[in-house]
Amino acid sequence: MDVHRRLLSTHPEYIRARERIENLALAFQRGQRKRERQGVVQIPVVVHVVWNTAQQNISDAQIQSQIDVLNLDFREKNPDVSQVPAAFQGLVADAEVEFFLASRAPDGSPTNGITRTQTNTASFQSDDRVKSQATGGADPWPADRYLNLWVCKLAGGLLGYAQFPGGPEATDGVVITYTAFGTTGTATAPFNLGRTATHEIGHWFNLYHIWGDDGTGCTGSDEVPDTPNQAGPNTGVPSYPHISCNNGPHGDMFMNYMDYVDDLSMVMFSQGQVDRVDACLDGPRQSFVTESVPRITPAGPIVSWGADRLDIFVLGMDSALYHKAWDGTAWRPSVTDYEPMGGRCKSPAEVASWGPGRLDVFVLGMDSALYHKAWDGTAWRPSPTDWEGLGGLCASPPRACSWGPDRLDVFVLGTDSALYHKAWDGTAWRPSPTDWEGLGGLCGSPPAVVSWGPDRIDVFVLGMDSALYHKAWDGAAWRPSPTDWESLGGLCASPPTAVSWGPDRLDVFVLGTDSAVYHKAWDGHAWWPSLTDWESLGGLCASPPKAVSWGPDRLDVFVQGTDSALYHKAWDGTAWWPSLTDWESLGGTLSTLREAVMAAPLSLPQAARDIRPTSAGFHGRA
Repeated sequence: MDVHRRLLSTHPEYIRARERIENLALAFQRGQRKRERQGVVQIPVVVHVVWNTAQQNISDAQIQSQIDVLNLDFREKNPDVSQVPAAFQGLVADAEVEFFLASRAPDGSPTNGITRTQTNTASFQSDDRVKSQATGGADPWPADRYLNLWVCKLAGGLLGYAQFPGGPEATDGVVITYTAFGTTGTATAPFNLGRTATHEIGHWFNLYHIWGDDGTGCTGSDEVPDTPNQAGPNTGVPSYPHISCNNGPHGDMFMNYMDYVDDLSMVMFSQGQVDRVDACLDGPRQSFVTESVPRITPAGPIVSWGADRLDIFVLGMDSALYHKAWDGTAWRPSVTDYEPMGGRCKSPAEVASWGPGRLDVFVLGMDSALYHKAWDGTAWRPSPTDWEGLGGLCASPPRACSWGPDRLDVFVLGTDSALYHKAWDGTAWRPSPTDWEGLGGLCGSPPAVVSWGPDRIDVFVLGMDSALYHKAWDGAAWRPSPTDWESLGGLCASPPTAVSWGPDRLDVFVLGTDSAVYHKAWDGHAWWPSLTDWESLGGLCASPPKAVSWGPDRLDVFVQGTDSALYHKAWDGTAWWPSLTDWESLGGTLSTLREAVMAAPLSLPQAARDIRPTSAGFHGRA
């Protein structure tokens, strides 16, 4: 909190950033926003060991022991989670975040994710001097691509400190004293179970101290509804229940990682805290969601613009885009190599094709503007590694479609949660190269976009009430109006997936709150089973559905089950197979479910895509 107050008084931009971050966290708490990410986010970590004596130069094994603790604690896999009292057991949550020592340095060279710097400084304080080589420490790696952890000797009994999101990139990260890092080597009881780093990284994910930092009063708040109000920090090894602020009979949630108890007593995050982590990963830490994708799976957007042709796009650990293609005979540039396409991308690529030999690629840049490049059949434009800026301040990844040759339509959410659109008409970008057309709405999900014929576009989003909303371009105007939307009902627990298998036909799939898949269709005349009703397709799903059509009256739907296997069902023109509510298991153990491959008919191109006192003396986790 000392760091937080210092930044508030010295960096006006930090105040504005914190306001935006807390507004987003509040939207998640109220259910007005749902997390966009799916599956586990993998966070690349670099550990900067800054040592003055040989003892402070901790071993690689001690560093790995800390990474192991983080991966247990943030995934609710720590064995001592069994200590949580029955009254709080239902609130324990898996943050679905994992950590790994970086394998590539910022310049792309191999690394073990550890830097070692000898210093003449005997000890450091919470003034960030350890974070710069010029002041006796070590410079950070780019804070939008790595979680920077500094390990050094901290003075005055300080165990560690962190910087909330929204602060200067040059000081973003976490500092831990060498005697409270990991579980072996120099780690010293009662702070020898790695929980100082768990606590501090909680701050890095925008979690406050559980008592709300108001001293020992009862007026502070950690902005988490499911953590009981408590008077002040707990220390040592409390006995349950410990009652304060009239919070009986269950008392303080002192076993929470964001209190000040000894390591062996802190064992959980709550569901409300994980909501704040989700908001952080959809906001100020969103780049780590992007970075995690290639590590989870090598697959990226996969498109086909013609027979015997596949194009694959992935993000590298340098946040640049990479590409390879199957040309009918071989993989280009080779089976294992990728063609670099440059950029620093904040989102995965969205790729559309409007005809043979044509690809259009869209990404968000680190400035949240949209960028574009195209393959024209001969070369990449504007160049193999350059991009065309299309402007905007985008709050979602782009979605693109094409309804005909030399035609592209791109959609994003703005920071006001409304939908915005721009189009390439064969000659120019409309309304201009950097301007956007506002299509209204207060959207709770990124859009799903589909075209079933020339000059026709259908767009689907979730509203803040978790119902599905729709609008369409009919060739002359947006229906029901440029800024209004048609409600299609439902209580949806995932963003929509939409496909078309022929003219005037649309099929839309979502997860319901019971984790089953629900479906509705436009048959050319009406929504079926009705405008606001949905057909249940059963299942108990751990991912949103992904759907694809490879021909008229044919649909294939894929989901990840709660056993992490892949499941499939198909519409064969007459019935759902294997049955209306049953699913065929395709086996496997998935980390996440990516897009299905869409080989679009050439006549109808589609888009593919951390001061705590203790009885043993004064120690602090800031």
